[in-house]
Parts: sequence; structure tokens; C-alpha cells
Amino acid sequence: MRILVIEDDRKIALLLAEALGDVGHDVTVCLTGREGLAQALSRSFSLVLLDYMLPDVDGPGVVRAMRSAGLDLPILMVSARDAASDIADGLASGADDYLTKPFRLDDLFAKVGAWEATA
Repeated sequence: MRILVIEDDRKIALLLAEALGDVGHDVTVCLTGREGLAQALSRSFSLVLLDYMLPDVDGPGVVRAMRSAGLDLPILMVSARDAASDIADGLASGADDYLTKPFRLDDLFAKVGAWEATA
């Protein structure tokens, strides 16, 4: 799968890219919401892993922009924000799923695998 990771914490972004790459995925990393949105609009991806808290445009704003542009790919929002209202806001923006940090890589792989099976 071609996966777009939009995560402003460089260390987490590179960890995700390495872990997903090790299991055979082609991963592109963006450190800002604007950069991630530009990549999503200009290239073809199978899945987006999107942080909620970004320095320029928050995750829900990126999701809304992607959906407004007609992108219908799975979006997994990943965030340390674990309040029920944050999760509801993330999903209401158009994200398909929400995973709270910290998370186990096995949980991430299971979610990615579920979308891979339907692709």
C-alpha cells in the first residue's frame, strides 16, 4: 500500500515510516498539514495516517479539505487527544477511524491490514 503519514513530530513520523516500510508499504512522510494536503491532492495514496495536532492546519481541517476536494481514501487519525469529544470531532470531520497515542504497532498494523484487505 502507498501510505501518506502526516505527523509533525519528526521522530514519530520516521518511526511510523520505518515500521510500515519494514512490512512492505511505500510510505511518504509530511511534517505539516499543508504539505500533507498538497501530497494527497497530487499523488495517489491508499491510506492516510494523520495527526490531529499539526502546527499549521489541524487534522480535522486537513480531512475536511481532502473530502471537499473529492478524495475518498481511508484516513486514520492518530492523536494523543483521547477525550471523547476529540475523537468525535475527528470522526465528524470525515476521518474513517481514530487511534490514540501511545499505541502499539500491532494495533496500527491491524487497522492498516483491514483497509489493505478491502483495497
